[in-house]
This record gives sequence, C-alpha cells and structure tokens, in this order.
Amino acid sequence: MHSCGLWATRFSILVGDNMIIYVNGRLVSAGEYVLSPLDHGFLYGHGLFETMRAYNGRIFRLEDHLQRLETAAVLLNWPELPGRLELSDAINSVLKHNDLCNASVRLTLSRGIGAPRPDAASCGQLTVAVFALPLPPSLPAEGWRVATVKLRRNLSSPLVRIKSANYLDNILAKAEAKRLGAHEALMLNTDGMVAEGSMSNIFLVKSGRIVTPDDDSGILLGITRQIVIELARNAGIPVDIRQVKPEELAGADEIFLTSSIMEVIPVAALDGRPIGDGLAPGLLTLKIAQLYREFAQKE
Repeated sequence: MHSCGLWATRFSILVGDNMIIYVNGRLVSAGEYVLSPLDHGFLYGHGLFETMRAYNGRIFRLEDHLQRLETAAVLLNWPELPGRLELSDAINSVLKHNDLCNASVRLTLSRGIGAPRPDAASCGQLTVAVFALPLPPSLPAEGWRVATVKLRRNLSSPLVRIKSANYLDNILAKAEAKRLGAHEALMLNTDGMVAEGSMSNIFLVKSGRIVTPDDDSGILLGITRQIVIELARNAGIPVDIRQVKPEELAGADEIFLTSSIMEVIPVAALDGRPIGDGLAPGLLTLKIAQLYREFAQKE
C-alpha cells in the first residue's frame, strides 16, 4: 500500500541515487543505471516523453497520454512501441517501489542505441525509462507571472505538436522568462499570434467567454487543455478555439494556464502588468480549477 503521507519526508531520498527507476524492463536505482553515449536520445534529442500526474496511485488519463505518444512515434517513423499494458505496468511498479501515490511521473522513450551519426535506421531497440517524483510545491496564492519571450514557435515544423526530447526551445524560453522575473514564458508563433507557454497551454477570459489558441497555432495538444475545454462547455461556459492576437491577452479579464502536473494555473501578471482588475485568480479561473480537481478525483 502506498504511504501518501510520507512523500514530503522522503523527497530528499527520492531525488537521489536511491530513487527506483524503470529502464528497459528492469527496476534499478537511479545511481546504478548508465546511459549509453551512443543512445540517440542522448546524442541528438531523438526521443519522446509524457509527463503525467498520479492521483491516489493511479495515472490520470493514462490512455490519452499513451495515444499522444503513439501518434508522435508514427510521425517520427519509429518501430512499434511497447504495448500499453507493458508501459502501464512499468509506471505502476515505479510508483509502488518509490512508495508514491500522488506524484509526477515521466515516461521517456529514446530511439535507442545506434551509430554515432544522425541515422535513425542504425538504431536498434527503443530505450524506455520511467521515473516518478513527489508533486512540486503548491502554486503562489495569487498565481504566476508570465512574460512574452522572443523565441517563437515554428509553424513550419511538425515537432511543435509532439513532446519531443529535443526541448531546447522550451528551455531557452523558460530561461528568458526567468530573467524577466516571471514564472512562465509566453511564446508567440512565427505568424506573431499567441501559441502557448514553455510548459503549458494558455487560456484567456473576456466577458464571460473562454478563448484559447487553436490547433494550428503551433501548440502541443495538451491533455489538460482538452479536458478544460470539455468541462467548460459542459458547464455552459462559451469556449472559442481560434487564432489569438497578443493584444487580446493585454485586454483579458482573466488568464490561466494548464498543465498535467500543475492543473489550472492562474496568471497574476503578463509582462509586468496585472491582469484584469488585478485580483487574480479570477472567478471563472477558480471555477474551472474546481471543476478540474473534482473531475480528476472522480476519475
């Protein structure tokens, strides 16, 4: 049985060498496993990943995450992935052996070991790794500060729609936002329209309507994003999915972000300016956050 109340005291242990991880069918300590320098995930960022949240020992929307992973693997012309049951068992074993029930879980797949040149055909078996950690600290009560960054989502690249291990754009965007005193980056796309955060999808609220960038805006099709859209519509809240201009954010009544781990994240300020009346989180953001928590716990 998972000891949910012990995660805080075990944090310093879990992030060290004693953390149990899954790699290619084996459970090993994090300090024991050595990645091959010829693994193409290491050499070229040729990999995929999913970050998922466990509630009470169960992964929320696991099938959706695995479906997105499989779709991305087809795009990259990978061989067949391990079966869903095998991946599910791997995730459950990591949660169990680390004594975690409410956790952040990362599933990573690399194209595997190959020749030291960018030739995917030289690779053999995929590398599969899973680890889990306690959830990060709670959000600030007032929400996050967001800063618009210079780096843009490339609409001509199919990689903007998948969770690729080649994550340098996101890292650079997040670092720029941090230098600007923000918690998260807002990335526009190469057409100058709103795309997403470096690690989140974005929504704005205007006159009781929720607006979010559409699928062609250079965004990752977030699992949490889709659930929020469905929950809002089921609650009778109008939702517009379309191209969004940056100036619309400046005039928004509320802004919030979504991610699998942090759920619904209120935005207190954008580029140093308070959102709406400055009393974040807004009422509609709070309602969406409550609906999401209730839905996640019920599922």
